[in-house]
Amino acid sequence: MQQKDRIEWLDIAKGMSIILVVIYHTLLYHDFHAIAPDVYTRISGIMTPIRMPLFFSVSGFLAASAMKAPWRDFLVRKIWLLVYLFAIWGTARWLFFRYVQTNVLVPTEGSDPYQLLQMWWAPNTGIWFIWALAIFMIATKLLSAIHHATTIAIAAIISLLTFGEHLQIDLFTHRNVLQYFVFFLFGCWYGKSVVTVVTRRPVLMALGGFLLFSALYVLRWRLQAIDKGSWAMLSSIAGLAWLCGTSVLISRLQPARHAFSYFGRNTLPVYVTHVMIVSLLVAGVAARVGGSAAMGYLTAPLICAVAIGLSLAIKAAADRGGAAWLYTPPMQRQRRAVAA
Repeated sequence: MQQKDRIEWLDIAKGMSIILVVIYHTLLYHDFHAIAPDVYTRISGIMTPIRMPLFFSVSGFLAASAMKAPWRDFLVRKIWLLVYLFAIWGTARWLFFRYVQTNVLVPTEGSDPYQLLQMWWAPNTGIWFIWALAIFMIATKLLSAIHHATTIAIAAIISLLTFGEHLQIDLFTHRNVLQYFVFFLFGCWYGKSVVTVVTRRPVLMALGGFLLFSALYVLRWRLQAIDKGSWAMLSSIAGLAWLCGTSVLISRLQPARHAFSYFGRNTLPVYVTHVMIVSLLVAGVAARVGGSAAMGYLTAPLICAVAIGLSLAIKAAADRGGAAWLYTPPMQRQRRAVAA
């Protein structure tokens, strides 16, 4: 999709997903050091069914045009980019957590060079989404000739079973692939129709999605009256309606519109670097404030903001300093330069 064809509220929705992810990771590190405010943790927990489904649904929609390309172009332009990025940033994380800062949430990360090989089939890091996107894109293109509704129904059943823990899968990245594939599929194949509806009726989608999401929360966590798998799937759908409708409304407001859409157009540098930044900052804060959860009310949002800002600054510095290869394969940069 060319820049001129971008739908701004989709960028805003994607920006909201990355902000939710940064908040989630920030609170995880705060919680490890016993400085996570309970209110923040509860709110972040409530958003669990929305974070990644939102990201993968929007990603699926944006990938729809790539599915029409010949296999050679598809593999060279799309899949190679993801493989390259996963190799670069998987290695960068391994080096960081081996030599700079211990990953207190996954203490083994960086401990064994074999992990650099193992990550290709059993990743155990925060950049698993790149690996998952490559799998989703290849699988979607392979399945494109099959009846779409049937394929999505099967993917939804697998997602329900995985969300409901009826399929016992130990590694969270393998589990996530089965849970979230249906959202990518749906965004890719039916996203255009959904985008039209949401764009036309944002208030209805936002309000209806919020009310349904709230009702499902009460049914599951207060009344224990709904199966976990069904609750997770329905909550994800309701949450998508809520935040997508809200994104359309935000797109009509200044300056929130520009801030969120900018994040949405620049999710990659935030995704690949923020965990390293957050782990370092939270460890430094914890060493100074001890186990004071009250300080977390201030430090958690501050660290989120710094992590996002610094991630974007690192990307800008890399582009200016001759290290753009950290984010784009050299051959792809050359093609873009020729096209420009």
